[in-house]
Amino acid sequence: MKDKIKEILASLEKEKKIKILFAVENGSRAWRMESQDSDFDVRFVFVRPLEDYIQIHSPSEVINAGFDRSGNTCDIKGAYLDLLGIDIFKFVKMLSSSNPTTIEWLITDIVYFGKQNSVFKEYAVKNFNKISLYHHYKSMCKNNYLKYLKSGASLTYKKYLYTFRGLVNAKWVAHKKSLPPIIFTGALKAIRGIIPESIIKKLEEIIRLKISGKEQEIIQNIVRLDQYVEDFLKDDTEAPKEKPHSTLNSLNNELRRIILSQK
Repeated sequence: MKDKIKEILASLEKEKKIKILFAVENGSRAWRMESQDSDFDVRFVFVRPLEDYIQIHSPSEVINAGFDRSGNTCDIKGAYLDLLGIDIFKFVKMLSSSNPTTIEWLITDIVYFGKQNSVFKEYAVKNFNKISLYHHYKSMCKNNYLKYLKSGASLTYKKYLYTFRGLVNAKWVAHKKSLPPIIFTGALKAIRGIIPESIIKKLEEIIRLKISGKEQEIIQNIVRLDQYVEDFLKDDTEAPKEKPHSTLNSLNNELRRIILSQK
């Protein structure tokens, strides 16, 4: 499938008149929670020719496309290959505010195309804003909890894992003061002692069920997990307090270098 993805991305470059700097996986496959039916969540950063940025109406900052198993275009909803690309300007701006999406794209180990930018990656690892990243992940947990778990609408194992990924990563930032691992099973093993063992074991059980193909099975609310999320969302005492002291010089310099090389 990697060859098919590279082929599609190369075709997309020509069609959209862009240059893709790198493309990675940032879904269940990257988190090592995929089942046999899991789709591919391909995420990429692109840059346009220099003249495209010097005009009254700015070109689109986002490119989204869907493809079926054969590589034919299809509706994004339900696509086997879900492609989402972000323009370099938007990407760097998001990175400067420690948006978890951009950080995860830079540190994931599944790379389909190109190479992750070393300057951006170093900035993400060394200069991420712990306060911002904690609240980003906490918001991710809250949004998934309210939308799926609290409402009880079409509740699945997958929705529990998405909710708890936000919670686990937020707690990782708060207690370990480093970037959470992309591989979720690894994060769970390393965060024992911070999250109760009973919660971790239940999540590991849910991961096994998801991988076995039961990710979309409609289930009832798991009360102890729901209560743990509720308690987490109500309490901000563990939130990081220290503010970062980094500058944006390295990001700005690398952004200029990339853009000006597109003459």
